[in-house]
Amino acid sequence: MNQVLTVANIPRHHTFLNGQLVAGGGPPVPDAHPGDGSVIATVEETAPGTVQDAVSGAAAAQPAWARTSPHERARLLRAAADLVEADAERLVHLVALDNGKTLAEARGDVFVAAAHLRSAAAWAPSLEGATLPADGTTLRMTFREPVGVVGAIIPFNAPLMFAAQKAGPALAAGNAIVLKAPEQSPLAPPLLGEILTKAGLPDGLLQVVQGGGAVGHALVTHPAVTMVSFTGSTDVGRQVMRDAADGMKRVLLELGGKSANIVYADADLDAAVHASVGGIFRNAGQRCFSGSRLLVEESVADEVIARVVAIAEGIRVGDPFDRKSRLGCVISTRQERRVHDMVTTAVDQGATLLTGGRRPDDVPDEGAYYRPTVLAVEGTPDIVRDEVFGPVLTVQRFTSADHAVELANDSPFGLVGGCWTRDLNRALDTARAVRTGYFWINSYGALALDAPIGGVGLSGIGRELGRIGHEAYTELKTVVVDTAPHLTPHWYEEPQ
Repeated sequence: MNQVLTVANIPRHHTFLNGQLVAGGGPPVPDAHPGDGSVIATVEETAPGTVQDAVSGAAAAQPAWARTSPHERARLLRAAADLVEADAERLVHLVALDNGKTLAEARGDVFVAAAHLRSAAAWAPSLEGATLPADGTTLRMTFREPVGVVGAIIPFNAPLMFAAQKAGPALAAGNAIVLKAPEQSPLAPPLLGEILTKAGLPDGLLQVVQGGGAVGHALVTHPAVTMVSFTGSTDVGRQVMRDAADGMKRVLLELGGKSANIVYADADLDAAVHASVGGIFRNAGQRCFSGSRLLVEESVADEVIARVVAIAEGIRVGDPFDRKSRLGCVISTRQERRVHDMVTTAVDQGATLLTGGRRPDDVPDEGAYYRPTVLAVEGTPDIVRDEVFGPVLTVQRFTSADHAVELANDSPFGLVGGCWTRDLNRALDTARAVRTGYFWINSYGALALDAPIGGVGLSGIGRELGRIGHEAYTELKTVVVDTAPHLTPHWYEEPQ
């Protein structure tokens, strides 16, 4: 423990089945470090038969786990959180190596993963049913029960954190979970399986499979999977819904975003500017809730835009393992090209490039780097409505609160939003009027683990985190007890 992970000591196998790392049995896929393109591991896809084994093993293990005391489940999840923190240095280096984010951002992911496990532990004994108002001799109750086997699919941008965010609530509620690791950053999720097993989790309750769309399809459509929890792009989310439909499976979808961050003229501009820069450029813009649209009131727009551009130009982009780097890589050179093509198209459609729009000069040719980019936009070019998932900020001006809300809602997405103002009434009016599932006032980007998050429109279905997010991994059953059935008239007899 506490060793720094290197390519030499990355595990050989990456499918986690019944308590062990095993060969996937499918075709080998090279996994490259986005910083320089070097291959750090060869990951075998999980073969169809092994995917079947993973789900079957989870289904076999789940009933006994459901009968386990919620307090025991909580104890185990807390023990796993302790182990994550004890192994933090190794996990931090793994995430940075596999994902390309800076060491500081990777450290945040690791400790948030531990926090997710602790949060789930707190909810395990707290998932309550209710008693309902009764008539006469009838007693009515509701119970929270496990859904069974959860199929989970997570994105590449925070693989350890999302693995814990899915596994914690699922296990806390008494479910088993089969998790498909992201193709672009596959290494961390199976290590979470090892950690949970070391903490005492019985074999089979967390399985990890590897691969692309075919593996995801096999997982989602397996008849023993009763719920699907997916975080990722809207396009893939649509396919997950289609795949789940035949089995009438419950779906929890946290999808893309194109979130508006509104700065009114009376805001604390220092705070607004710095938080807005972090809101888009942290993790190289690869967060579903990135504040990728900055809306600024006309009277302060020149000042705010100039300050945002100046900070963006000073952000050091480079090697994720250089502690001076503030922005690491995007996930792949393919994604870098996609980001650049979207920026180029935006300029062709009339946007003004204020800074960025290119690779840095002093990075490896094989690395996937892109400078923080700011575009001044009028109208609705594609880049205002389409998710970039890169370090690209569009800036629009508005003349009134109604105009700001109109611009913010001119999007098919509705994940998060934010506004900056000293006027509390205007802040609350804006929060209510902007169509999102989550909204910040005089803040941007900090998620509270005890508050639900999720989107509307193309940003998804359902909520994660908090009580509602943990209850999403349960079935609600109603039980009615008649305490005096002998007093109930027989239906076939005439009333007296």
